Amino acid sequence: MRVLVNPVFGALLASALMAGTALAGNVTLRLGHVGAPVSPQQTIADLFAQKVQDYSAGSVKLQIFNSSTLGNERQLQDGVRSGTLDMTVAGTFSYFVPWAGALEAPMLYSSLDHFTSFFSSDKGKALMEAFEQDAGVKTLFVVPHGGFRYITMNDVEVKSPSDLKGVKIRNPNVPSFNIMAEAVGAIPTPIDFSELYVALQRGVVQGQHNPVGNIVGARLYEVQDSLSMVPWGISPHMVSMSTRAWEKLDKDQQDAVTRAASEVATEYPSIAVQDEEKLLDQIKDQITLIKPDDIDLDAFLAVFREKGLSALKSEYGDAAGKWLDAIDAAR
Repeated sequence: MRVLVNPVFGALLASALMAGTALAGNVTLRLGHVGAPVSPQQTIADLFAQKVQDYSAGSVKLQIFNSSTLGNERQLQDGVRSGTLDMTVAGTFSYFVPWAGALEAPMLYSSLDHFTSFFSSDKGKALMEAFEQDAGVKTLFVVPHGGFRYITMNDVEVKSPSDLKGVKIRNPNVPSFNIMAEAVGAIPTPIDFSELYVALQRGVVQGQHNPVGNIVGARLYEVQDSLSMVPWGISPHMVSMSTRAWEKLDKDQQDAVTRAASEVATEYPSIAVQDEEKLLDQIKDQITLIKPDDIDLDAFLAVFREKGLSALKSEYGDAAGKWLDAIDAAR
């Protein structure tokens, strides 16, 4: 039987199908983070978004929401896990993957090169596969949150672990930081970052540790005498994607995202170093800078290996222990 099609309807149908084909491959993904418009998270997100757009020939675009617009860090991570948010630049998901909290431990990384080379190695990729399975997300890449956390103090210049003995130091209430503070004989004291300036000003604590961006942004150099460049931990940030969003992409788009991720993971640490150098230059006349050459880094590493490592393994279990050993062995 011959079916007659109205020529006008046929033309409209063909037009609609052509339009659908043209638009079907275009995807806009929402990426949320808690950082300010000027922050490591925003720098990472902007760089990644541009590369994704370039390599996908404009078919994948990232819409970036900063300043906790879409929720706090835990909510963002939960959103990516559940698929209600496409992407986030956030910490180690330790709310959901407790062993990953060990990856923030002070003295675990000797340099940004050590950090980057480990996570780009076969062992690093195996770690990320384990994390991806436990977190239930697509992990795209890992970058440092700015640079190292450095220690600032009043009336003490930190050059060796003994300089921290008996000192009250503000800690975020994170087990890995508490463990290492206790390992060097300091007294870890939890204080919200929003209250830190006043706590230092009033002597509630004698010192603290943060990336230089936070030290400058919160003007902590006004209430501290010295900044010691002890590599007191890097906070890894996982740039992750919901499995639902990943499956929206075709093979070429997935390849574009993967290529962009690989390049940002390699390029961002150098940007972080440059930013840190600029910030340190801004405050060099307002706080005493203690450079790595003046610090007994071997003594700090000895404390990590003799006291910290076993305590971290006890706190975080076997799931973390093998990765802590792998990172340490990659120095």
